[in-house]
Amino acid sequence: MDLSDPATPNSSIDMNGTANRRKSGRAKHKPVLLNKDPNIPQVTSSGAKRKRADTLAEDVGEPSDVDMDEESSPDESDPDEEELKERRRKAKRAPSKPAPKKPKAGPGLTTNLAVRPAVNGVKKTSRPKQPRARPVKNTADDGTGLYAEVFSEGHTFDAVAADWIKRWEENNLEAMCDLINFVIKCTGCNLQVDVHDINDPDNAVSKLTDLQDEYQAQKITDYPLISKAKGNASFRSILTGFFEALIFTCHAAGLLYSDLAIIENIDVWVSTMSSSAIRPFRHTATVISLAIAITLCGVANDLTENTAKTMRQKEGEQKKKSVNKGRVKELEGKIAEGDRRRTQVIENIQTIFDSVFVHRYRDVDPKIRVECITALGTWILTLPDVFFEGLYLRYLGWVLSDTFALTRAEVIKQLSKLFKNKDNVARLRQFTERFRSRLVEMSVQDSEVSIRAAAVELLDMIRETGLLEPDDIDNVGRLIFDTEPRVRKAVAGFFAKNMDDLFEGTLEDFGGEEGLQEILGEEVEDDYDAPRSSWLKLKCVVEALQSYDADGEDQDETPRDADESLVATGTDSRYALAAQTIYDGIQEAKDWEVIAGYLLYDFSSAGQAKEAADAAFKSRCQLNEKEEILMLEILNSAVKGKLLEAVEIEADKKGKKSRAQKEESRGIQETAALHLAEVIPRLLKKFGSNSATASAVLRLEHVLNLEIFQELRQDSTTYASLLDDINKQFLTHVDQGVLTEASTALLHARAFEDLEEVTESKLSELWDDNINALRTLFVPGKPYDISDLCNTVRRIANLASISDCVEVFDREHRPSTKKKAATTSSATPRSLLIDVLRDPALDSEASEEADELVISAMKSLLFYYMWTVRSLQTAIATGTVPDLSNWTTFAESLVSLIETRHTASQVRLTAVGTYLDLFTLFATFRHIRPTPGTADAIQEIVQHVSLEAQGLILKTYTTLEKSYAKKARKTLEAAPDDDLASDPEDSSDDEDEDDDSHAQHETLMAEKRLCELAGKMVLAIVGRVLDNEGPKKGKLKERLQRYKGKLGSNFKEVVAFLDGPKAKGKRKPAKKAAQKTRPVVVDDEEDSSDEEPQVEEGGEEDLRNRELVEDRIVDPDEESAGGDEDVRAGADEVEDEDEVMGD
Repeated sequence: MDLSDPATPNSSIDMNGTANRRKSGRAKHKPVLLNKDPNIPQVTSSGAKRKRADTLAEDVGEPSDVDMDEESSPDESDPDEEELKERRRKAKRAPSKPAPKKPKAGPGLTTNLAVRPAVNGVKKTSRPKQPRARPVKNTADDGTGLYAEVFSEGHTFDAVAADWIKRWEENNLEAMCDLINFVIKCTGCNLQVDVHDINDPDNAVSKLTDLQDEYQAQKITDYPLISKAKGNASFRSILTGFFEALIFTCHAAGLLYSDLAIIENIDVWVSTMSSSAIRPFRHTATVISLAIAITLCGVANDLTENTAKTMRQKEGEQKKKSVNKGRVKELEGKIAEGDRRRTQVIENIQTIFDSVFVHRYRDVDPKIRVECITALGTWILTLPDVFFEGLYLRYLGWVLSDTFALTRAEVIKQLSKLFKNKDNVARLRQFTERFRSRLVEMSVQDSEVSIRAAAVELLDMIRETGLLEPDDIDNVGRLIFDTEPRVRKAVAGFFAKNMDDLFEGTLEDFGGEEGLQEILGEEVEDDYDAPRSSWLKLKCVVEALQSYDADGEDQDETPRDADESLVATGTDSRYALAAQTIYDGIQEAKDWEVIAGYLLYDFSSAGQAKEAADAAFKSRCQLNEKEEILMLEILNSAVKGKLLEAVEIEADKKGKKSRAQKEESRGIQETAALHLAEVIPRLLKKFGSNSATASAVLRLEHVLNLEIFQELRQDSTTYASLLDDINKQFLTHVDQGVLTEASTALLHARAFEDLEEVTESKLSELWDDNINALRTLFVPGKPYDISDLCNTVRRIANLASISDCVEVFDREHRPSTKKKAATTSSATPRSLLIDVLRDPALDSEASEEADELVISAMKSLLFYYMWTVRSLQTAIATGTVPDLSNWTTFAESLVSLIETRHTASQVRLTAVGTYLDLFTLFATFRHIRPTPGTADAIQEIVQHVSLEAQGLILKTYTTLEKSYAKKARKTLEAAPDDDLASDPEDSSDDEDEDDDSHAQHETLMAEKRLCELAGKMVLAIVGRVLDNEGPKKGKLKERLQRYKGKLGSNFKEVVAFLDGPKAKGKRKPAKKAAQKTRPVVVDDEEDSSDEEPQVEEGGEEDLRNRELVEDRIVDPDEESAGGDEDVRAGADEVEDEDEVMGD
């Protein structure tokens, strides 16, 4: 058969002759050109690429015709048996995808292998469109380079990699030059290398040095890998994805093993760039190298699987009766080739590890360190037989001490992946023994809360493997008392599992579960007072809590003076926080009825038990005093949690809960209310003598739903008996914690109108008892017991905070007999408390109880005037204004205390704060709409702080300011001359600065005192009762703002209130008469960002935005200045400041 010339056009063929030619039995198809094969993704994004594809089509198309004719020859029409087996084997592998015709290519490279048949090619249509990275403009780039191909939307990584391999086969220098320029371009550098540089790999270091010097001269700080620009969102994934596709394509084509120049040249240039002094070069090259290593790990893993499969085939072939030796020899050759390839891949990975990772895991850039740790974790998981060794694991342990938080977090993340698999325990044993102490240290002391929580979760996995020491378990268990909620939440599971282990060990002492069941007998579900196995579990919990409480009993006691505590009002104690965590992790801690029965059980009869085993169980479950406190906290947490869950179910409005569930939750609340009303008096009877346990029991009343109690129409005597028990605790205890909890319980009871009559009668009894005690204990001019009087006044202050005391304080006493008149005082309680403040016996040389007595008296009188102002608002509305001249007597007594006490004493600080609160309180009368004839009387109530008192206040403030600056080690510039106050005396409360255990506490306390006093001064200034009159008007405001930016963020926010609220978006223009702007006050020490924009004030919208729309009266001085626009502008400014006080 004559072959036609491939160069001859098809039209020249004799069509008539073809009719008589013998036809082959095989089907003929027109050859599919490479650039038009639908199974091969095409790269045709630019005109230049289309030209190259067309040229390639011509080159491939010509010999295809020859191949077709050759394949049509009768010699090759019948395939042999081996070829048929190979075809069937391939058909089984890919039954749904017919194999395309293979055009001939160079040795070691076939066209169909150049494109890896992986997920990218199959799922191209369903893959979400990736955002396109913004390419860096390059004048030398005409848009046809590798960079443009990789970052074009229409290209897949496999197609671009296949196209690059084709160019490598045609001209390896140009292809490698294009790839290296692509890497350089990804660093954000527009410079390039040429083929001469590629041809001389020994000169790579000097060439890259020249490039980085030229690039560094441009002073470019941002580069695509870290850029926050919108176009670079997917830059990293595209970059690593391309190199992954390139390596896999080389692996599939065999170039990774037959043409080592590819991986060697890439390693020479990229590894050199990874050691560059310029961060863009170093970071980008490191990411590329690590991505290549990760891909090679996957390749090695695939080679291992394929070799193992081939070995199984060989073994199966050898087990046949008639062994095909040729087949076995072929399989052995494949195994040897697979081993050779895997060894070569591992060598390439090891080269990257030695040249890149070993140097970059401790890079100065924390981002690069994170990249290295992430890659190492991936290597270990992907190729464990190589990297799961102590030689590589030690790098994870070393980086646990990294200074960058994200690096430490990444190590914890990678270690968690390793410990999650139980099969890795044996390999991790040596690593754990070496770095266990560091992991425990991170969980306890790390500066980042998230890392501490992650470390606790990791240690929980290690605990399950049995690689934690008992001391380490205890150190982690103590975190149950941690102040951070995330840490407590993380340690909940750890603590619960540890308690399970302790409980199982305790059960062994009683013969296991079966032995304990024989001792206790059958448990009755509703019999909560009978011993049960859960008591033993709860005993283990409180024992562990007591052992973990390393701070001692003093931490549980509430300070007697609230001013000396950093704990905010209403904040749970550390025991309560621990109990809440236990509630979430331990099932036995959720059954509050069982816990209450456990607490109420009388263990005094344990020695009288008939059986020794029963006596041993009861003796084991008996609680000591500290454990009782902890168990009561667990009871509180269980009651709150149970009721909260029931309320949430009943309040469900989204239809997630059925009607039956809501009815069940209602029944739970009703049962709990009745049971609590019965249990609380019994608990108070047993634990009421101890202030710590009494406080915990009284908190149970706070969650008692009295509405349900009333709806069930229970006898009011039960509720009255409960209030009697609360009153008894209030009268018998002197601890401030008990008084606070009892006061809160009474306030909670007053919130229900149906039970208000019963509550008011009990409150009235408390008032009578305490006022009578005050009259008996304190008679002016006679000696008295300071301790008893202090306790009584403290109770009066707590009662005044929850109940109107105006009538009680103004009521005079009329003794029925002369004997009583001689032993009791007939003056009003208000007068007696003022006499306490004036008593010379309670001077600065007196005891701490005397100071506390004075402070409690000041608090009681301040509450009295607060209740008075509330009642006056109703009286003024009726047109009557009572005489309030007596409040100046209280103010004078406060000034006397300020003058006589030391500037740093707590009595003076409380007196200054009370004095400012008093004047600010009466300044609110400016916002009351007067009735006819009351305007003048109201105006007389509002008074300004005298200059003398203002100087004392400033002196106290200056002392606190200097004290905090000293403790916080903040340097304050020398202040200018200030005529308002002389140099304050040195503080006498200078504690030992060398005591590190109290340094932080003292600093926080100093900041708390400073901010409290500054806040009261700011309110008084805004209320126009301070720094608003006299020749030094405005000086105190300037004094507060002097160190606004140097005394911490808390102080800055307090003082910033003087500048008024900031603008909230755009405002509509107000009336012309009100279009006045407030000048912006700018401190020299403030940044320009703290400047406030000018805000139009005076309009109704302005007041509404500030939530200060109040009725007010206008000062007579302001009315008289109505014709002067400048004066009126100033009045508007003052009015707006004053309206802050009306909120």
